[in-house]
Amino acid sequence: MFEKLVYSAKSILNKPFKIGIISPQYPSKASNQGVAIHTYYLSEGLAKLGCDVHVFTMGDKDSVKTEFIGNGRRKVHRINVNSKLPDVDPTLKRRLGTFMFDNLILKKIFEENVRDKFDIIHSQITMNSGLIAKYFMDAKWIHTFHSLERLRVKYTSKENKRYMGIINWMQSNVTYPDAIISVSESLRRDILRAYPSLKGNRVFNIPNGVDLGTFKPNNEPLKDKRVLFIARFSMEKGIDIVEKISRGVLNADPGIKVELVVPIDGYLSESMERIKERMSATEKEYPERFIWHKESVNREKLNEIYNQCTIYIQPSRYESFGMTVLEAMACGRAIIVSNRGGMPELVKDGGSILPLNSKLFVAEIIKLFEDYRLRERYSRRAIKIAEKFSWEEVSKRTLELYKIITKNKELDETEKIEEAMKSLDRA
Repeated sequence: MFEKLVYSAKSILNKPFKIGIISPQYPSKASNQGVAIHTYYLSEGLAKLGCDVHVFTMGDKDSVKTEFIGNGRRKVHRINVNSKLPDVDPTLKRRLGTFMFDNLILKKIFEENVRDKFDIIHSQITMNSGLIAKYFMDAKWIHTFHSLERLRVKYTSKENKRYMGIINWMQSNVTYPDAIISVSESLRRDILRAYPSLKGNRVFNIPNGVDLGTFKPNNEPLKDKRVLFIARFSMEKGIDIVEKISRGVLNADPGIKVELVVPIDGYLSESMERIKERMSATEKEYPERFIWHKESVNREKLNEIYNQCTIYIQPSRYESFGMTVLEAMACGRAIIVSNRGGMPELVKDGGSILPLNSKLFVAEIIKLFEDYRLRERYSRRAIKIAEKFSWEEVSKRTLELYKIITKNKELDETEKIEEAMKSLDRA
């Protein structure tokens, strides 16, 4: 109650910058979904900067939760979409859920805008509600691309590929936002190639961040030789390659353990079930050395798991940024990643960057276990790189872009964006 009174008094004296973030994913701090993590920490960082942040997301029931953080406020507006979905196959249900969310959440957004007009709308994943808010509420609109679906879907199941047409249609609004954020320079290039009519001076590279208070070295001696991988159970993350790498290193060195945090979340396609069966066979063959977490773990537990491993691997086919890679780097792990997407520009000289080949990964893992000095160099460099990706800095850069876009209404589009680019470059 006291926090609410203080916030209300401050708001009367100095109206806070009001932000509407639209994101289907925002389960909790415990979630390992990339967009959920991004939305959680970005909204928290913006609130700490004194903003009035409203997150519009999915939930088990319709609800509103208010938190006072730093000098600002975060209100999480949840809408229950699942109860309104038909009983169809799981892949279609997920796609329908995202589509319906984009439409159902508009009522909450409009009601909140009537109470007090938004300064900016910032959408994640879905674009339709942002487009409608831009024109019917006369709001400035920014959209963040966390991946390019038309590229990502190539590496997913045939069930997902059936909906390529609807994916392309849902992202066809890409030329309408006042600005677009990409989470890596690699993704920025992909966006501009995919949408030639989109002007490059409207796409800004603001990366993801890492919670440096949670993810950090614990400086405890390692108990064993351990390789770690954390991701969704999907082809884009290279789960089939991870299975081959795991068996390769387990066979090569009886002292190595492999640990996976790969949740199994409901329905799997026939091809993915076969990969699961092979991994289960490996688990049975190496019960003490192949450790597989099949459920999500919270962020604090993840930090423990990172700090227990010697080497972290990410052999993804498609990876626009690599949030788990950044978390592992913040913990000072030796990193091995594929040369795909945004990972090379993230890792730089803080780890090994390889072509996507399971045998090359196995050889590099064995090499790193044998070379303590190289692992230590990678560890020191990784920590220094990760320190540049604090959520505080990401939030500041994002708010700077918001304010540039909203305050320069008198400028034409070209001048406005050029000024924004110069400002962000200085940051």
